[in-house]
Amino acid sequence: MSTSTTGPRTPETPFAPPTTLLPAPSIEPAAPQPTQARSYVHQMRGPSHRWWRPLLALLVASTTALVGMGVITGVFIATGLVTSEEQMFDVLDPTASLLGNLLIAVLIPATLLGLRVGFGPGAGRVLSVAGRMRWAWLARCGAVLTPIWAAYLAIAWLADGAEVLGRPEHWVGLLVVSLLTTPLQAAAEEIFMRGGLVQGLGAWVRSPVVALGVTTLLSAALFALAHGSMDVWILIDLGWMAAVGCWLTWRTGGLEAIIALHVVNNLLVVTLGLLAGGLEQSYVDTGVTSTPLAAGASVAATTLVAAVLLHLARRHGIAPQGWREPALG
Repeated sequence: MSTSTTGPRTPETPFAPPTTLLPAPSIEPAAPQPTQARSYVHQMRGPSHRWWRPLLALLVASTTALVGMGVITGVFIATGLVTSEEQMFDVLDPTASLLGNLLIAVLIPATLLGLRVGFGPGAGRVLSVAGRMRWAWLARCGAVLTPIWAAYLAIAWLADGAEVLGRPEHWVGLLVVSLLTTPLQAAAEEIFMRGGLVQGLGAWVRSPVVALGVTTLLSAALFALAHGSMDVWILIDLGWMAAVGCWLTWRTGGLEAIIALHVVNNLLVVTLGLLAGGLEQSYVDTGVTSTPLAAGASVAATTLVAAVLLHLARRHGIAPQGWREPALG
């Protein structure tokens, strides 16, 4: 006689593997596809590069700069800060000095906007391959450069006769304006000349080395000519500083080193011109000339500080070792 089990029967179920053998669903986002690291001159030459992008960037930047300069000039005239064309170009007038520096400073937002519209997000790459200003590196460059460049200017002043002239009437106001706005003026020139111009035109050239050569020649020529003097020694002086700036930017992957040199030079030159007199002779314009000795000394000093900055950059991991390879980002 058979016996029956007690309790309810459970329905049969198909066999299922243990859950520990099944892969757990991933809740982490997929890793982004790596992008190819590029040198500074090719930061705007990405996968979405098109031939018309540099032209659009230049158009937007130029239009923005012209509009901005017009607005600032109009405000100075409408408020009575500037009352005549003669005052506007008077280098001994603090208001004219302020206006001049602000007009050039407009190139900063104009360049950034032009790159943003022309090439899309990431306009900060014009500052460095890190996509931003590396402030600690900028400050380190300025701290190292200041005593070296001050010594060079002092030697040049002594060699030129060390003549002390009368200070201008508004020298205190001029000094304040210079300290507050000259860094903006110098940085703006670098961001446009060694930044937006180099990256925009460099995007057209496939080879980064050829792009560096072409943009360096163009940037140096435009920078030298933009100051107005056609004296060959002035052109060599300014052109060499521009070329060295392009090289430093290539090696360090950013504008910080050449911005620091430009700011330190302009601040020290203006300060010396104010305290020792002769400020009006410190500016380069259509009537300024130089000599082979002065140009040679400037070229030598610029080369020296570039070597010092490059050594510092390699030491702190900003630039790769050697002398040729660029920083990538």
